[in-house]
Amino acid sequence: MRAVSVSLRPVALVALAMALAFALACGGSDGDTSTTATTTTTTAPQAPQQPAAAAAPEAATGIFSAPAQPSAAAMPIGEAPTTIADPAMQAKITRVVFGMEPESQEHNTPGRLGPPTNTQNNPMYEYLIGMDPESGAWVPELATSWSVEPDGASIRFQLRKGVPFHKGWGEMTGKDVRHTWQDITHPEASHGNSGNLRRDVEDVLIVNDYEVIFKSPSPNAGLLWILTRQEQSILVQSKDHYDEVGVPDLTKPAIAGTGVYQEVERNQGSYVLYERTPYTHWKMTPDFQELMIKWVPEASTRLAGLLTAEIHVTELPDDLKVQAVDSGMALAAGNAAGLRAFMGLRFGARCPCDIDTRTTIPALDASYKFPDAPLWDIRVRQALNVAIDRNAINEAFFGGKGDLMVRNHHHPTRPGWDPSWETRFEGLYGYNPEKARSLLAEADYGPDNPYEINVQLTQALGWPGGPDVAEAVAGFWRDVGIKTNLQTEDPATQRARGRNFEYSNRAWISGTSSHILMGTRVYDIAANPRIGSPEIPERDEIYYEIARTLDADKQSELFKQLGEVSFLGFYDIPLFWLPPEAAFNPEFVSDYVYPGSVTGTWTHMEFIRAAQ
Repeated sequence: MRAVSVSLRPVALVALAMALAFALACGGSDGDTSTTATTTTTTAPQAPQQPAAAAAPEAATGIFSAPAQPSAAAMPIGEAPTTIADPAMQAKITRVVFGMEPESQEHNTPGRLGPPTNTQNNPMYEYLIGMDPESGAWVPELATSWSVEPDGASIRFQLRKGVPFHKGWGEMTGKDVRHTWQDITHPEASHGNSGNLRRDVEDVLIVNDYEVIFKSPSPNAGLLWILTRQEQSILVQSKDHYDEVGVPDLTKPAIAGTGVYQEVERNQGSYVLYERTPYTHWKMTPDFQELMIKWVPEASTRLAGLLTAEIHVTELPDDLKVQAVDSGMALAAGNAAGLRAFMGLRFGARCPCDIDTRTTIPALDASYKFPDAPLWDIRVRQALNVAIDRNAINEAFFGGKGDLMVRNHHHPTRPGWDPSWETRFEGLYGYNPEKARSLLAEADYGPDNPYEINVQLTQALGWPGGPDVAEAVAGFWRDVGIKTNLQTEDPATQRARGRNFEYSNRAWISGTSSHILMGTRVYDIAANPRIGSPEIPERDEIYYEIARTLDADKQSELFKQLGEVSFLGFYDIPLFWLPPEAAFNPEFVSDYVYPGSVTGTWTHMEFIRAAQ
């Protein structure tokens, strides 16, 4: 049985409602005793005793009992699907292996790094607000309810009682939530939301063990988003464990979490191994005793591993998905719109903009670091767009499955959608190489003076084959006389140069699953984290007004205005909305239920279901 979620209009997702009280009983499940653990759990030395797991209420159904029906202005909260493992079920294998392209940075410090690299840590942590794997709706997780304080800005959370940390590190309480916030806002943290949580949260007040308040200085439409699984920021960790061992590195175990799986070991560059908690988890019992995330860089090797049953679930480019299906494998698609492919342009950072000031928001009238960058010419930016045959790329790389993206971050299911963008897209963005050449000529570029651009060949987040797509785009640009310099940098160099705002004339492939508020903040405006995208004052002003309002209708209208500015400005190169698909071996796995709309895409691995 899959989830039945509360249905609300999409604009409600970005409104911090003035009354967000949702009651939820602590659901429980019977333990799955059908398999026997093959690993030994080592209890941390001198750790406090693990409390008993909370008992399930008699009337609980599925993972969560149904929350109270919210008002139209409230955040949509749904039930999670009924996916508790059947105790009588016997999985064919003890360990399910997820073959994955390596993260850009391997780490076990999700509070200091991430969220794009948190896939490797997600199985062992939980969030205040969870995310339904089928509908994408928010569901109570470590918080059972939340509400906006009388100041109209701060958020109060009621915490779930009786939730133990892994390996005997005590019960999760308010002190651990506050510690997690302190870790992510530490001066040495480079997490994408560090700056936002420093600015938007003055403190996390501990009312009692099971009640905390995120004290905010002013209304902020994005704060609640940051505290959900959707943004992967507040992965609640044990303060006691942290106080004992300090900031972990890859030679030490990760700080204890509360998730369905707990860490067993990490072999750097090779795998991370997790096991089911040895006690009945408050939420669910996964089908598999063990979960391994195995780093496999080559897509062909991941396919071979899938076919030989060395890997049971994996990510593959579309051409290899066809081979997998032809060989008897199956595909599990994500359930919520989010994953996308687009080309970003880096040229327009306002000053100050170096690695020491990257968290400083520049004034709207500040000067630009590269005021003479050729990408400032709108004719060049439009030429880059109309030179691309998107249909050809869609067929070649995505098997025709991609939905045309007419405006990055905006989608018909999201707030601020303007249907006229679809009718105007062909005239402004449609494939027209002659128009591209004409626009370049108007900008004084031609055979004797070609426009030249650097194309960064890096792997896109969330889907394989990013460098190949970037090369294909570069090929269309060469066809209209643009000189393209294909560049490959190691992730550390690229990250350092990007944070120092050294790129002035560069296109790069991207593909995150961020919601409209985060996508706009990260890729469209001068807000933490600044990444060197064009920082246009008009867009910044509209976004800041969005962030200050709690009125859903007003927010939707403002998102529409911001989308129009971006649509007419050609500030990036929209390509496709993509259905994320995981390939799996149906002999061992029957399904994988996940939203696919979270940065990193591969979340909710506890919902990988065993074949019977």
